[in-house]
Amino acid sequence: MNETLESGYSLSTSEEPGSLLLPAGIFPLLLFISLVLPNLVFSGPYFYSTLHLMKWAVALVPVALCGLLAGLSVTVRGTVRTAFTIDGFAVIWLLLLLYVTAQPFWSGLRSPETFFQEWFFFASLWLVYVLASRLAGSGLLRALFWGCLVNCAVSVVFAELQVRETLNLPFFILPTPGHYIANTGQQNMFALWLALGGLNGAFLFFSSEKIGRIARTLLMFLLAVTFWGLISTTSRSGILALVTGFAVLSCYYLRNLGRKNLRHVLAVAALFCAVAGLNLVLNEGRWGVLMYKMEDMLEKPLSIANRDSIWATSWTMYTERPLRGVGLGQYKWHYLDAQREMLKRWPGMKWQYTHWAHNEFLQWFAETGTAGGLLMVFLWGWWAVSAFSAFLRKKKYSPEAYWGSAMVALFLFNALWTRPFHRIENVLWLSLAFAAANREMLLPLFDAPPPEDFRKGGRLIGGVTAAVCFIGLVYFGSGVRGDRMLRLASDADDPALREQYISRALSAPMVRDLAEKERAYFLVSLGQERKDPEIVSEGLNGLMAYFGKQPHVRELNYLKEWSRRLENVPLYDEFSSYGGPVSGLPAEK
Repeated sequence: MNETLESGYSLSTSEEPGSLLLPAGIFPLLLFISLVLPNLVFSGPYFYSTLHLMKWAVALVPVALCGLLAGLSVTVRGTVRTAFTIDGFAVIWLLLLLYVTAQPFWSGLRSPETFFQEWFFFASLWLVYVLASRLAGSGLLRALFWGCLVNCAVSVVFAELQVRETLNLPFFILPTPGHYIANTGQQNMFALWLALGGLNGAFLFFSSEKIGRIARTLLMFLLAVTFWGLISTTSRSGILALVTGFAVLSCYYLRNLGRKNLRHVLAVAALFCAVAGLNLVLNEGRWGVLMYKMEDMLEKPLSIANRDSIWATSWTMYTERPLRGVGLGQYKWHYLDAQREMLKRWPGMKWQYTHWAHNEFLQWFAETGTAGGLLMVFLWGWWAVSAFSAFLRKKKYSPEAYWGSAMVALFLFNALWTRPFHRIENVLWLSLAFAAANREMLLPLFDAPPPEDFRKGGRLIGGVTAAVCFIGLVYFGSGVRGDRMLRLASDADDPALREQYISRALSAPMVRDLAEKERAYFLVSLGQERKDPEIVSEGLNGLMAYFGKQPHVRELNYLKEWSRRLENVPLYDEFSSYGGPVSGLPAEK
């Protein structure tokens, strides 16, 4: 028998084969791979993209397989036999997805390659939400929490080895000596991952009476290691995000499930404080860095942790195109232009270069315009009102629903300061959290259609989903091959062979921009080597075209230096108008 919630959703799939959306065991296995494993892997020297490519593969390929199988199942067998429908939250989310799909028709695209990558990421989040709303039961969720916590503990060990430079395992641990980032590649994202693990561990501890003493001891050990790593990252956004999520989870448990849970709340809080104290004694250097960051935030509150000029640039980008937006994934390629205008408005601001607004909502408004931004805010507001209403009603929901809202709150706080929406290996957890919370707590602004009334719409969604997933798999497979060609090109000594590899990479849509850049640098280098000004000119023209599509500070510096050497005054003045520190000429490829 299924345990049916108030909202009508089932915590587990039916045992009747005809009602299964996916074959038994497929979804739990693939979801576990997507959510638990990506932060342990990286691409390594075999690929041009040494960090993210294999993370994308591990995170997105299982999701695409689930979507392909589920979409075909709904299309062939119908919504009744598969018990398929989508809730109102998914409907609005789908409208937002359709909006950003059509947006290039009026906003244009500076970089199609970036748009398609971001589009597949965003569509994957919607797909995980829809599937998890139907299929993610309490048993699967707890398995995911344990897997996440084990991953976090292993990642902390990796980070400790990195910062100590005591062990060189380049195929297992990202070779970044001195940087406490494990295999995530970036400090704030490592902190976010550990914050996720910390909240998952806290949830497991709150319900630890159901497990044995050995399992409870292991849980406390893994949680302590995760807390140690989170504090050692010195990331304010990660630490405070965990505090936010833990506070929300604790409030739900204390108000809705009884004050008997106070001892669990205090035990986890005491464990965190004990680990912090131990970190202060044994890890004085990194603790000092954390304290310096906290003091700087208090002493210079108006700098907003050195984000003031970035946020001012983001606001400028939005005000320049408030209705059209710059397009999904295009923020980073409009940043230099927007910052140039921002410095005209506020000359006292500091020049900074970044690819991210360090506020996901501000970046979303800049990219999608007012309409897309309001749709996004509406979704978050709908969840917030529903979650707060559930808290006030003091009604007992499943513990997993409380976890879902707490995890969403954690992401919400983190999104105000960093870029969690742009790391697929982490943000998939947000889709899962929304699904766990909304299937019980979501206030019904409009009712979801039952499967018997959703035959045509459900089959259409199923068919389109299957097609998109198949196209996405082909697109990604082509991109992996193209990325490998770029790696071979960068390692090749023979110019003819190198050009051949780059030409092959140009045929892969996912990495065509990278291939264009590599070809431009290759031609400039080849022309200099052969003392052929025509080849140099072709390379510089290619790099100019690339800069027009993806303006990056590296190409800005490179082209500015070349315009000076060629005594092209108008071009030099144009590049100089972007402002900022210009370093020496980057190493040629």
